[in-house]
Amino acid sequence: MRKTLIAGALSFTLTACGGSTGPTTAAAGGASTPKTVTNCGQPYTYRQAPQRIVTSSTPATEIVLALGQRDRLVGTVAPGELLPEYADDLQGVTIIAKKAFPPPSKETVLAARPELVVSAYPDDYGPKALGDRAKLAEEGVNSYLLSGACSGHKATLEDTYADLKNLGDLLGAADQADAVATRLRGEVEAVKPVSGNPKVFVYSGGKEKPTTPGSHSLVDDLLSRAGATNAFPEVTGYGQVNWEELVKRNPDAILVEDQAFEPADAAIAFLTSYPPIQGVTAVKQKRFIVVPVNDNQPGLRSGRALRAIVAGLG
Repeated sequence: MRKTLIAGALSFTLTACGGSTGPTTAAAGGASTPKTVTNCGQPYTYRQAPQRIVTSSTPATEIVLALGQRDRLVGTVAPGELLPEYADDLQGVTIIAKKAFPPPSKETVLAARPELVVSAYPDDYGPKALGDRAKLAEEGVNSYLLSGACSGHKATLEDTYADLKNLGDLLGAADQADAVATRLRGEVEAVKPVSGNPKVFVYSGGKEKPTTPGSHSLVDDLLSRAGATNAFPEVTGYGQVNWEELVKRNPDAILVEDQAFEPADAAIAFLTSYPPIQGVTAVKQKRFIVVPVNDNQPGLRSGRALRAIVAGLG
Protein backbone atom coordinates (compact mmCIF):
# COMPACT_ATOMS: atom_id res chain seq x y z
CA MET A 1 0.00 0.00 0.00
CA ARG A 2 1.40 3.32 -0.96
CA LYS A 3 1.36 6.28 1.38
CA THR A 4 -0.82 9.16 0.30
CA LEU A 5 0.78 12.41 -0.72
CA ILE A 6 -0.81 15.76 -1.43
CA ALA A 7 -1.97 15.86 -5.04
CA GLY A 8 -3.09 19.35 -5.98
CA ALA A 9 -3.21 21.14 -9.29
CA LEU A 10 -4.64 24.17 -11.03
CA SER A 11 -7.04 24.20 -13.93
CA PHE A 12 -5.42 24.21 -17.34
CA THR A 13 -5.86 23.66 -21.04
CA LEU A 14 -4.36 20.41 -22.26
CA THR A 15 -1.62 20.50 -24.85
CA ALA A 16 0.22 17.55 -26.28
CA CYS A 17 3.91 17.07 -25.59
CA GLY A 18 5.84 19.50 -27.71
CA GLY A 19 3.01 21.86 -28.62
CA SER A 20 -0.68 22.63 -28.66
CA THR A 21 -3.25 20.33 -30.19
CA GLY A 22 -6.24 21.09 -32.37
CA PRO A 23 -9.76 19.71 -32.10
CA THR A 24 -10.26 16.03 -32.66
CA THR A 25 -12.60 14.72 -35.32
CA ALA A 26 -15.71 12.75 -34.46
CA ALA A 27 -13.98 9.59 -35.65
CA ALA A 28 -11.24 10.00 -33.08
CA GLY A 29 -13.81 9.85 -30.27
CA GLY A 30 -13.89 11.77 -27.02
CA ALA A 31 -14.13 15.49 -26.53
CA SER A 32 -14.13 17.51 -29.77
CA THR A 33 -14.72 20.77 -27.87
CA PRO A 34 -13.15 21.85 -24.58
CA LYS A 35 -14.31 19.68 -21.70
CA THR A 36 -13.72 20.27 -17.99
CA VAL A 37 -13.36 17.40 -15.54
CA THR A 38 -13.07 17.90 -11.77
CA ASN A 39 -10.49 15.63 -10.15
CA CYS A 40 -9.38 15.79 -6.51
CA GLY A 41 -11.31 19.03 -6.16
CA GLN A 42 -9.57 20.80 -9.04
CA PRO A 43 -10.96 21.54 -12.53
CA TYR A 44 -9.02 20.26 -15.54
CA THR A 45 -9.94 21.56 -18.98
CA TYR A 46 -9.10 19.48 -22.05
CA ARG A 47 -8.98 21.01 -25.52
CA GLN A 48 -9.46 17.56 -26.99
CA ALA A 49 -9.64 13.94 -25.95
CA PRO A 50 -6.13 12.65 -25.15
CA GLN A 51 -4.88 10.23 -27.78
CA ARG A 52 -1.78 8.98 -25.92
CA ILE A 53 -2.43 7.55 -22.45
CA VAL A 54 -0.01 6.12 -19.89
CA THR A 55 -1.38 4.22 -16.91
CA SER A 56 0.94 4.35 -13.94
CA SER A 57 -0.82 1.77 -11.77
CA THR A 58 -2.53 -1.57 -12.29
CA PRO A 59 -6.06 -0.45 -11.28
CA ALA A 60 -5.82 2.49 -13.68
CA THR A 61 -4.72 0.19 -16.51
CA GLU A 62 -7.73 -2.05 -15.93
CA ILE A 63 -10.13 0.89 -16.08
CA VAL A 64 -8.64 2.26 -19.29
CA LEU A 65 -8.77 -1.16 -20.94
CA ALA A 66 -12.31 -1.81 -19.69
CA LEU A 67 -13.34 1.42 -21.39
CA GLY A 68 -12.05 0.05 -24.70
CA GLN A 69 -9.08 2.43 -24.94
CA ARG A 70 -6.37 -0.09 -25.81
CA ASP A 71 -5.42 1.80 -28.99
CA ARG A 72 -4.63 4.93 -26.98
CA LEU A 73 -2.57 3.14 -24.35
CA VAL A 74 1.09 3.86 -25.11
CA GLY A 75 2.66 2.83 -21.80
CA THR A 76 1.85 1.00 -18.58
CA VAL A 77 3.35 -0.61 -15.47
CA ALA A 78 3.21 -3.91 -13.58
CA PRO A 79 1.84 -6.13 -16.38
CA GLY A 80 2.14 -9.24 -14.22
CA GLU A 81 -0.36 -7.85 -11.68
CA LEU A 82 -3.14 -7.28 -14.22
CA LEU A 83 -6.37 -9.27 -14.00
CA PRO A 84 -6.26 -12.21 -16.45
CA GLU A 85 -9.15 -10.88 -18.54
CA TYR A 86 -7.09 -7.82 -19.49
CA ALA A 87 -3.68 -9.44 -19.91
CA ASP A 88 -3.98 -10.09 -23.66
CA ASP A 89 -4.82 -6.43 -24.27
CA LEU A 90 -1.30 -5.45 -23.26
CA GLN A 91 0.25 -7.14 -26.27
CA GLY A 92 2.34 -4.50 -28.01
CA VAL A 93 1.97 -1.90 -25.26
CA THR A 94 5.24 -0.44 -23.96
CA ILE A 95 5.97 -1.61 -20.41
CA ILE A 96 7.59 1.37 -18.75
CA ALA A 97 8.12 -0.45 -15.44
CA LYS A 98 7.70 -4.09 -14.44
CA LYS A 99 6.61 -3.07 -10.94
CA ALA A 100 4.40 -0.22 -9.78
CA PHE A 101 6.45 0.37 -6.63
CA PRO A 102 8.64 2.29 -6.43
CA PRO A 103 6.87 4.40 -9.05
CA PRO A 104 8.61 4.97 -12.38
CA SER A 105 10.56 8.18 -12.80
CA LYS A 106 9.25 11.20 -14.64
CA GLU A 107 11.78 10.70 -17.41
CA THR A 108 10.71 7.09 -17.91
CA VAL A 109 7.03 7.98 -18.14
CA LEU A 110 7.49 11.01 -20.39
CA ALA A 111 9.58 8.94 -22.80
CA ALA A 112 6.25 7.45 -23.94
CA ARG A 113 5.06 10.98 -24.90
CA PRO A 114 1.76 10.79 -23.02
CA GLU A 115 -0.95 13.41 -23.24
CA LEU A 116 -2.63 11.90 -20.17
CA VAL A 117 -1.32 9.88 -17.23
CA VAL A 118 -3.90 7.95 -15.17
CA SER A 119 -2.99 6.51 -11.78
CA ALA A 120 -4.55 5.06 -8.64
CA TYR A 121 -1.55 5.95 -6.46
CA PRO A 122 -0.93 9.50 -5.15
CA ASP A 123 2.82 8.98 -4.92
CA ASP A 124 2.98 8.65 -8.72
CA TYR A 125 2.70 12.44 -8.52
CA GLY A 126 5.30 12.73 -5.79
CA PRO A 127 8.75 14.37 -5.99
CA LYS A 128 10.53 11.09 -6.85
CA ALA A 129 8.10 10.27 -9.64
CA LEU A 130 6.08 12.56 -11.94
CA GLY A 131 6.02 15.46 -9.55
CA ASP A 132 3.43 18.19 -9.15
CA ARG A 133 0.40 17.85 -11.39
CA ALA A 134 0.20 21.58 -12.12
CA LYS A 135 3.81 21.51 -13.30
CA LEU A 136 3.03 18.51 -15.50
CA ALA A 137 0.18 20.48 -17.04
CA GLU A 138 2.51 23.35 -17.86
CA GLU A 139 4.70 20.81 -19.64
CA GLY A 140 1.79 19.57 -21.73
CA VAL A 141 0.89 16.40 -19.82
CA ASN A 142 -2.51 16.05 -18.23
CA SER A 143 -3.10 13.75 -15.27
CA TYR A 144 -5.92 11.92 -13.53
CA LEU A 145 -5.83 10.34 -10.08
CA LEU A 146 -8.58 7.86 -9.29
CA SER A 147 -10.81 9.79 -6.91
CA GLY A 148 -10.67 7.35 -4.01
CA ALA A 149 -6.96 8.15 -3.69
CA CYS A 150 -7.36 11.94 -3.48
CA SER A 151 -5.64 13.43 -0.44
CA GLY A 152 -7.88 14.08 2.56
CA HIS A 153 -10.83 12.35 0.93
CA LYS A 154 -12.88 9.54 2.49
CA ALA A 155 -12.93 6.93 -0.27
CA THR A 156 -16.07 5.01 -1.18
CA LEU A 157 -17.19 2.91 -4.10
CA GLU A 158 -19.10 5.92 -5.42
CA ASP A 159 -15.72 7.39 -6.36
CA THR A 160 -15.14 4.61 -8.86
CA TYR A 161 -18.49 5.20 -10.51
CA ALA A 162 -17.61 8.90 -10.78
CA ASP A 163 -14.22 8.07 -12.29
CA LEU A 164 -15.83 5.84 -14.89
CA LYS A 165 -18.21 8.63 -15.84
CA ASN A 166 -15.45 11.25 -16.01
CA LEU A 167 -13.08 9.15 -18.08
CA GLY A 168 -15.87 7.75 -20.22
CA ASP A 169 -17.08 11.26 -21.09
CA LEU A 170 -13.57 12.51 -21.75
CA LEU A 171 -12.57 9.59 -23.98
CA GLY A 172 -15.81 9.26 -25.90
CA ALA A 173 -16.62 6.00 -24.15
CA ALA A 174 -19.72 6.94 -22.17
CA ASP A 175 -21.61 3.79 -23.15
CA GLN A 176 -18.72 1.55 -22.14
CA ALA A 177 -18.38 3.44 -18.86
CA ASP A 178 -22.07 2.96 -18.08
CA ALA A 179 -21.82 -0.75 -18.82
CA VAL A 180 -18.72 -1.21 -16.65
CA ALA A 181 -20.29 0.75 -13.78
CA THR A 182 -23.50 -1.28 -14.03
CA ARG A 183 -21.55 -4.54 -13.93
CA LEU A 184 -19.48 -3.44 -10.94
CA ARG A 185 -22.52 -2.19 -9.07
CA GLY A 186 -24.24 -5.52 -9.68
CA GLU A 187 -21.25 -7.45 -8.33
CA VAL A 188 -21.18 -5.32 -5.18
CA GLU A 189 -24.91 -5.41 -4.52
CA ALA A 190 -25.01 -9.18 -4.94
CA VAL A 191 -22.82 -9.64 -1.84
CA LYS A 192 -24.83 -10.03 1.37
CA PRO A 193 -23.17 -8.62 4.52
CA VAL A 194 -22.45 -10.78 7.53
CA SER A 195 -24.23 -10.33 10.85
CA GLY A 196 -22.76 -9.57 14.25
CA ASN A 197 -20.64 -6.55 13.26
CA PRO A 198 -17.22 -8.27 13.58
CA LYS A 199 -14.19 -6.09 14.24
CA VAL A 200 -11.45 -6.31 11.60
CA PHE A 201 -7.86 -5.10 11.65
CA VAL A 202 -6.43 -4.32 8.21
CA TYR A 203 -2.76 -5.30 8.26
CA SER A 204 -0.47 -3.78 5.64
CA GLY A 205 2.79 -5.17 6.97
CA GLY A 206 5.31 -4.13 9.57
CA LYS A 207 6.90 -6.03 12.43
CA GLU A 208 8.12 -3.49 14.97
CA LYS A 209 4.82 -1.66 14.53
CA PRO A 210 1.92 -2.78 12.34
CA THR A 211 0.76 -0.52 9.52
CA THR A 212 -2.83 -0.03 8.41
CA PRO A 213 -4.32 1.90 5.47
CA GLY A 214 -6.70 3.89 7.64
CA SER A 215 -10.41 4.58 7.64
CA HIS A 216 -10.24 7.01 4.71
CA SER A 217 -9.12 4.20 2.41
CA LEU A 218 -11.50 2.25 0.20
CA VAL A 219 -11.06 -0.90 2.29
CA ASP A 220 -12.93 0.82 5.14
CA ASP A 221 -15.96 1.25 2.90
CA LEU A 222 -15.65 -2.39 1.84
CA LEU A 223 -15.59 -3.49 5.48
CA SER A 224 -18.72 -1.49 6.18
CA ARG A 225 -20.50 -3.03 3.18
CA ALA A 226 -19.42 -6.45 4.43
CA GLY A 227 -21.10 -5.80 7.78
CA ALA A 228 -17.85 -5.33 9.68
CA THR A 229 -16.13 -2.55 11.65
CA ASN A 230 -12.61 -1.21 11.24
CA ALA A 231 -10.61 -1.87 14.41
CA PHE A 232 -8.85 1.51 14.13
CA PRO A 233 -11.44 3.99 12.80
CA GLU A 234 -9.56 6.98 14.21
CA VAL A 235 -6.57 6.30 11.95
CA THR A 236 -7.57 8.15 8.80
CA GLY A 237 -4.40 7.84 6.72
CA TYR A 238 -1.96 5.07 6.01
CA GLY A 239 0.25 4.74 9.06
CA GLN A 240 1.44 2.80 12.08
CA VAL A 241 -0.39 1.70 15.21
CA ASN A 242 1.04 -0.44 18.02
CA TRP A 243 0.70 -4.07 19.03
CA GLU A 244 -0.40 -3.25 22.57
CA GLU A 245 -3.43 -1.35 21.32
CA LEU A 246 -4.21 -4.13 18.85
CA VAL A 247 -4.32 -6.58 21.76
CA LYS A 248 -6.69 -4.27 23.67
CA ARG A 249 -9.05 -3.95 20.71
CA ASN A 250 -8.96 -7.70 20.12
CA PRO A 251 -10.19 -7.89 16.50
CA ASP A 252 -12.28 -10.85 15.39
CA ALA A 253 -10.40 -11.08 12.09
CA ILE A 254 -7.30 -9.66 10.43
CA LEU A 255 -7.40 -8.65 6.78
CA VAL A 256 -3.93 -9.23 5.35
CA GLU A 257 -3.02 -7.28 2.25
CA ASP A 258 -1.04 -9.51 -0.10
CA GLN A 259 1.79 -7.31 -1.34
CA ALA A 260 4.80 -7.95 -3.55
CA PHE A 261 7.24 -6.78 -0.87
CA GLU A 262 5.42 -8.67 1.90
CA PRO A 263 3.44 -11.68 0.64
CA ALA A 264 0.43 -12.76 2.67
CA ASP A 265 1.92 -16.15 3.54
CA ALA A 266 4.94 -14.49 5.14
CA ALA A 267 2.75 -11.96 6.94
CA ILE A 268 0.48 -14.65 8.39
CA ALA A 269 3.48 -16.73 9.45
CA PHE A 270 4.76 -13.73 11.38
CA LEU A 271 1.39 -12.91 12.96
CA THR A 272 0.83 -16.48 14.14
CA SER A 273 4.28 -16.66 15.72
CA TYR A 274 4.63 -13.18 17.25
CA PRO A 275 4.28 -13.79 21.02
CA PRO A 276 2.64 -10.50 22.12
CA ILE A 277 -0.49 -11.06 20.03
CA GLN A 278 -1.15 -14.75 20.52
CA GLY A 279 -4.14 -13.98 22.75
CA VAL A 280 -5.91 -11.91 20.08
CA THR A 281 -9.10 -13.63 18.93
CA ALA A 282 -8.24 -13.35 15.23
CA VAL A 283 -4.84 -14.95 15.79
CA LYS A 284 -6.09 -17.68 18.13
CA GLN A 285 -8.79 -18.64 15.63
CA LYS A 286 -6.46 -18.11 12.64
CA ARG A 287 -9.08 -15.88 11.09
CA PHE A 288 -7.05 -14.20 8.38
CA ILE A 289 -8.64 -12.72 5.26
CA VAL A 290 -6.17 -12.48 2.39
CA VAL A 291 -6.90 -9.76 -0.18
CA PRO A 292 -4.45 -8.69 -2.91
CA VAL A 293 -3.41 -5.10 -2.27
CA ASN A 294 -4.72 -3.92 -5.65
CA ASP A 295 -8.17 -5.31 -4.80
CA ASN A 296 -8.36 -2.79 -1.96
CA GLN A 297 -7.52 0.14 -4.25
CA PRO A 298 -9.97 2.33 -6.18
CA GLY A 299 -10.80 0.47 -9.39
CA LEU A 300 -12.75 -2.44 -10.77
CA ARG A 301 -11.88 -5.11 -8.19
CA SER A 302 -14.20 -4.04 -5.39
CA GLY A 303 -16.76 -6.78 -6.01
CA ARG A 304 -14.04 -9.41 -5.80
CA ALA A 305 -12.58 -7.85 -2.65
CA LEU A 306 -16.00 -7.64 -1.01
CA ARG A 307 -16.71 -11.31 -1.73
CA ALA A 308 -13.36 -12.28 -0.18
CA ILE A 309 -14.04 -10.24 2.97
CA VAL A 310 -17.52 -11.67 3.48
CA ALA A 311 -16.28 -15.21 2.83
CA GLY A 312 -13.51 -14.72 5.39
CA LEU A 313 -15.96 -13.48 7.99
CA GLY A 314 -18.55 -16.18 7.34
